[in-house]
Amino acid sequence: MSGSTWTPKQPGGYCILNWIAVKYFSLDQDLRELSDYLQARGLNHRITEEQGQQCLWVQDEAVVPALQEFLAQYSQGAVTLEAVPSPAAISYSPPSLIQQAVQVPVVIALILLSALGAFLVDANSSLVNWFSFQDFSERRLIPLNELFASGELWRLVTPIFLHFGIFHVLFNSLWMWDLGRRLEYLMGPVQFLVFVIITGAASNLAQFFWSGPGFGGMSGVVYALVGFIAIRQRIVPHPLVAVSPALIGFMLFWLVLCMSGVVDYFIDGSVANAAHLGGLIAGVVYAFATTRFYRRQNLV
Repeated sequence: MSGSTWTPKQPGGYCILNWIAVKYFSLDQDLRELSDYLQARGLNHRITEEQGQQCLWVQDEAVVPALQEFLAQYSQGAVTLEAVPSPAAISYSPPSLIQQAVQVPVVIALILLSALGAFLVDANSSLVNWFSFQDFSERRLIPLNELFASGELWRLVTPIFLHFGIFHVLFNSLWMWDLGRRLEYLMGPVQFLVFVIITGAASNLAQFFWSGPGFGGMSGVVYALVGFIAIRQRIVPHPLVAVSPALIGFMLFWLVLCMSGVVDYFIDGSVANAAHLGGLIAGVVYAFATTRFYRRQNLV
């Protein structure tokens, strides 16, 4: 190859079940040579006709940024494809769960801390007090101004780790694994952590002012992910946030259903609806607020 080369990021990336649209080509462009080239390098892909264009899809989202750069140069004629070895000579194994987890340390930390919070709640441990929105160790709720004056600002965020039952922590962890991975890979660990802190605090504050300090759960941040992705994929599209509209629709339906009070009849306690709504709004605002940054980073 001349100009520049592209090699799939293997096996350090991670895969998701959905196919990701990487680039569109005109119908009259012959992509057989390009497809053979990618196949020979072990990249699982497919090419379909979508809305009068050819679309190249992949499953491994870790290769998307490098592949997009390579395809942009290929479309401009900046690279030529040389003869490649037979595909049979190259083997590719999907990354293991551990290899996937290494790519998203913040997501893994959030899931582990949620599991810890669920364990502490179930064990009725006094350590729950350190995660709660307000301190109740003195058998009274210490006012927020006293807590914040003493430096306990972590309480704005830490209730997201408290979970009430196995299904509560399981469902939130699954959504974090699916949606959170996308954003951490897109933003990077530091920016994703900032996103979690800001939206987690926003959802916790919303729930506190609505019902008081007795709440917990990651679902406010999950809805922040939903709100961010729903806006981000429309104003600055990127394959990593190309989530099915049906999934977004389901999450919004679930939000309304929970707010109706129906779900409360089937669980112990009640749903933290204000946290859900507050997280959703925080995610939407965060997406609009960072639009210029993502455009400047040329992530489209």
